[in-house]
Amino acid sequence: MNVLQIGNITINWELFVSFASFLIAVFIISLRSRMEGQALRHYTDWALTVALLFILNEKLGFLWDSPSIIWQQPRTLLYLNGTSANGNMLLLLGIAVWTTIYVRKHKLSYTILFDLLAHGIFTWVAAYGWLYTLNGSNAPGFTPLPLPSGFPAHGLPPAETLACLILLVGMWMRRCPLGTLADAELGFLAGGSIGMLGSYFKPYESLWLGLGYEQWLCAAMLAAGYVAVRRREQGKQGAAEPTESVELANLTEQAPEADEADHLKG
Repeated sequence: MNVLQIGNITINWELFVSFASFLIAVFIISLRSRMEGQALRHYTDWALTVALLFILNEKLGFLWDSPSIIWQQPRTLLYLNGTSANGNMLLLLGIAVWTTIYVRKHKLSYTILFDLLAHGIFTWVAAYGWLYTLNGSNAPGFTPLPLPSGFPAHGLPPAETLACLILLVGMWMRRCPLGTLADAELGFLAGGSIGMLGSYFKPYESLWLGLGYEQWLCAAMLAAGYVAVRRREQGKQGAAEPTESVELANLTEQAPEADEADHLKG
């Protein structure tokens, strides 16, 4: 089903599901930030802007490969949608540059942003696959839930949706404070590992440097998880060093006192 008919209004189903999934992801990010006892409005605004950029790219990204449509057949912009490799690369580069400027301008924390990003990504994937399931179809590119023969998978969400739901439940049950990178470590390492293992059972029409696009996404998540682990280890080492220095200071203060006591005894 490619369109959603509401009276005289025709809505592209893929764009509608993407937009709804992004809104759900932004809502979860806002809800997770409020659990810290404060409304982190700048992080929610960042997530809304990123969601809008992705939607615009999904709607108009094909123009990077065929910009002549704008003046040859402008009315087709209302019906066509799609992305291109050039548009996707420019989108990611633009989001990275804009995020850096935005974080410095509002003095935000990269660690908090990293934790919220893990919640947003897995919520979007879970919502995207589930909305297609509610519509009675399977999301494009998603893997149907493997079941024994004779058990129909109709009405069951795809494997990626269930995996993301399990990861989200794990992150929410841990209730780790934002900024500790605990959510990013769990989400990106587990999600990247599971996704990479599952990707080897799926065929890919096109490869880039020997990997499919899903495998590159999983590799990026694994790299992000590795960065989160290293930052957490550095934070623990930094917290341990002041404690050791305080203990050494206490020992040096106690040593002269002991010498004075021995001198008085003599």
